[in-house]
Amino acid sequence: MNVLYVSDSDTVSGAEIVMLQYLQHFRPPEHHPHVFFRERNARLRAALTELGVPFTTTTNYSERIIETTASPAALAAYARAFWRVRRELADTIRAREIDLVHSISYPAALYAALASRATGVRQIWHEHNIKRLHAVNTRLYRFTAATAARVIGPSDAVSHNLRRAGIADATAITVYNGIDLSRFRIDDAKATAVRQELGLRPGQPAVGLFGQMLPHKGHATLVQAAPALRARFPDLRCFFVGALENPPYQHALTDAMGRAGVGDLFTFTGWRRDVPDVVRAMDVIVVATTTQEPAALALMETMAMGRPIVATRTGGTPELVLDGVTGRIFPPGDAAALADGLGQLLADPAMRDALGRAGRQRMEAHFSLERHLQQMAAEYHAAAPRPAGPSPADRPR
Repeated sequence: MNVLYVSDSDTVSGAEIVMLQYLQHFRPPEHHPHVFFRERNARLRAALTELGVPFTTTTNYSERIIETTASPAALAAYARAFWRVRRELADTIRAREIDLVHSISYPAALYAALASRATGVRQIWHEHNIKRLHAVNTRLYRFTAATAARVIGPSDAVSHNLRRAGIADATAITVYNGIDLSRFRIDDAKATAVRQELGLRPGQPAVGLFGQMLPHKGHATLVQAAPALRARFPDLRCFFVGALENPPYQHALTDAMGRAGVGDLFTFTGWRRDVPDVVRAMDVIVVATTTQEPAALALMETMAMGRPIVATRTGGTPELVLDGVTGRIFPPGDAAALADGLGQLLADPAMRDALGRAGRQRMEAHFSLERHLQQMAAEYHAAAPRPAGPSPADRPR
């Protein structure tokens, strides 16, 4: 099967991380992947080059965020972008003899829908976000879904939102993400080395927030909670782990830390290739997203590494984190509630250990990568059954 993966992201975020898992496992001779993505996404280019996966890049994606507008200039720019990308995608589909398109989020799926209509090749639309619905985007969602064999959400919260847009129940389904537990192996020697690198003394409390440097990830909530936490834990350290790709936001956070008098508590680590060991090096992980969180990989990675979570009650988070069993849940943006939840866990090592063990067991029982890949492979073959003639691997290329 020849599969074309389509991304319109500027960077490698959760959807691209999930896609990279497919590219590591859906390989020749059974699968022949190809990736179509934005030219300036240097991190994705590097990852694909390392994996040896062929790709096509484009400079024609819209530079404007796809949003509802009556601006003639914006609508004209959108039209040019969609027309040009449609043509490039259709050319790639024909040249690579693609059997199935896998678009890894919206609006990539909308671009792919136009090429799908031009070539007759169906897509799997994998939606990794929960977007606010209104009269315009519900119509666009239905238009896009008409070209999809499946519309997949990584949580029931995502799938329910898609159905609210008018996508049929049989089309919009939930396939939970999976974690490669062989990659997330608990190694406390490595975690200790990370703690030493980060300047942490034995027993010094450490809290981590992992993810893109974007306001909706809730870094500010942890900054606001820090004064109350410092009063209880004077030697606390907090770490923001993720690529430093948004300098204005980073500067705004630094200013807020200074005003609150907690700048010395925080460290921006930048992008790390050893995320599992950094997770394990923390005592508690915070997922403070203020918008509807579809199904954060950070939640699953934290539980895989046996660490407790304090997370906001948004979107699909309660489907993954069981309050009082694998972590604690608090209202989005509520710094006092975050400080209270963190304070309880930081003060009680036995509770932290119990929640962490329960989280690892939950990942092993329900969210393994093997289970996820089996479900996705079944969806691929249902969407693009093989012809009776030569297999894709046997076709001239």
